[in-house]
Amino acid sequence: MMATHATDSVTDGLRRLIYEFDHPSAEFSPMPFWFWNDTLTEEEISRQMKAFKEKGVDGFVIHPRLGLDPAIPYMGERWLYFVRYAVGLARELGMKVILYDEAMYPSGSCSGQVVAENPNYAAKGLRMARDPSLSEGERLVAQTEYEGETVYFILAPSRGTIRGVCYGQDDGQPGAPPAADLLNPDAVATFIRLTHQKYYDTLSEYFGDTVIAIFTDEPCLLGRGSFPGLIPWTGDFLADFKSLGYNESHLPALFEQKDEEAKRIKEGYLRLVFERMNRVFYGQIADWCDRHGILLAGHPESSADIHLLSRFGIPCQDIVWRYLYPGDPTNVQGVHSTMGKCASDSARHRGKRRNGNECFGVCGHKDDPYAFERDDMKWYLDWLFARGCNLIIPHAFYYSLRDARRDERPPEVGIHSVFWGEYKEISNYIKRCCSLNTDCINVTDIAVLCTERELPDGAVKSLYEHQVEFNYLERSLLDDVTLQDGVAQIAEQAYRAMIVDRDFDAQTVTFLERFQKAGGAVIDFRDYAEESDYLAAVCQASRTVLDIDALTHLRMTHVRKYGVDIVFLSNEGEAPLTATVRERVAEVWDCEAGVRVPHSGETLTVELAPRKSVHLILA
Repeated sequence: MMATHATDSVTDGLRRLIYEFDHPSAEFSPMPFWFWNDTLTEEEISRQMKAFKEKGVDGFVIHPRLGLDPAIPYMGERWLYFVRYAVGLARELGMKVILYDEAMYPSGSCSGQVVAENPNYAAKGLRMARDPSLSEGERLVAQTEYEGETVYFILAPSRGTIRGVCYGQDDGQPGAPPAADLLNPDAVATFIRLTHQKYYDTLSEYFGDTVIAIFTDEPCLLGRGSFPGLIPWTGDFLADFKSLGYNESHLPALFEQKDEEAKRIKEGYLRLVFERMNRVFYGQIADWCDRHGILLAGHPESSADIHLLSRFGIPCQDIVWRYLYPGDPTNVQGVHSTMGKCASDSARHRGKRRNGNECFGVCGHKDDPYAFERDDMKWYLDWLFARGCNLIIPHAFYYSLRDARRDERPPEVGIHSVFWGEYKEISNYIKRCCSLNTDCINVTDIAVLCTERELPDGAVKSLYEHQVEFNYLERSLLDDVTLQDGVAQIAEQAYRAMIVDRDFDAQTVTFLERFQKAGGAVIDFRDYAEESDYLAAVCQASRTVLDIDALTHLRMTHVRKYGVDIVFLSNEGEAPLTATVRERVAEVWDCEAGVRVPHSGETLTVELAPRKSVHLILA
């Protein structure tokens, strides 16, 4: 059982928490994508911003979106005029702004302007062919003998695009902007000059104050709708490939993994791609943001790309397309079930204060995309808060619902929504929960070891369903871990147990052996045929597991802030649940209603209807 002790410092900490509960801070406001998707006017921008402010929405992300008036070209003089107007008004109203780095998505093209400046900057890929003939724009990279014949490796334009902001520029349409080569440092530098630097030249006096970050959105190496059969590549990438000790004879393994050796080569290639993407794309942008006093926010293409979040000042992920929804098993299993912890655990292990999620886009009911009520939003919010999220980025507040704009990635969850009249309460709920998840330590001594782009879901499903707190720890961070007396320390986290569910490389195995020798516990999920035996091993190794009834749909996170232990409980199921908490609880907080209730005694019975949650202040 986890023990906590009342001290003067804890009492002072509780006073601070109570004040922050009673006075929800604008710092923790939702920051919605604000779709600028029609003809812009000062009057309408002002009207909507003041409506946001009235409902406790103290910031936003300016997001160029399909339906924008062609008379306002993206990053042109008129566009920048309206951006500057909105940012200036935001300062007057005490609001914060996050800029968005693309016209729609995925990021990196500046609406095709990068490729327009230099056609060689178009996205590229490598294809394997039996015929050496080249099409326009292609060149031969290498050739080798494979299975008794000569095969050729050809660098080709991917023909991938991004979604544009004007009608006729969407997926598959003739005007869709070409995607850029994000592995080419010169192409990325051009993207920064055309986008980030242009914003700075227009808004420099607001950077670091009103403008706090710039958001990059799932950059895609080949672009959308790329030519089939290609893998990501760029002009000089063969040298990178050879740096691993490979040569041309190993290239077929990138296309056909027929044995373990081929799989190992493909794994090395993918690691190279990720490292280059981190350096060339995310790294260049993050360095630019650092020099200009703002943070890089946003998320990579995959829900499990935890290593690609390393350069973000605000690492994020996104719940969209009903990846998860109430009552579905995907809430605790499958790749998307890991995304909440992907962002929060990346942040906590790298000392990043905030982590976010772009949420609700295309999360309406299957038979009606606009059927999205306040209770639906509450379920998604609690799913995120139980996994450590502390920045909510609603997708989206629509500037306009005129004509077809209404049907472009609904639901609208802002000013035009059916629950807009209740948004002040929603905003305060978000602020309270995000505040409690910020500047805190996650109280767990259990780490689940993961790779750079694979986060185990099978090994953690039982932990979620038995209210056992854990964090994902990347193997790439093991060099930053210090071992002493059976504890692995990184940032503010200290781990006594490490869970694995796969074979790791020799360097990682060596670390785990050192950890065990120092007194730590290594638990291999694959060794346990019975869930009960696995959980018993985890709980035996841990000193932080709380005594709470194990309920399948009850979710929990346990943090310590200002010296006070706080437990968040939420019902992710579709039926009411009742749980007994055998810990000393001082207060029960309802962050949605804004109510605090004192409690005394050794146990507490918690009753939660679907979509309901509480915070428990441990005594």
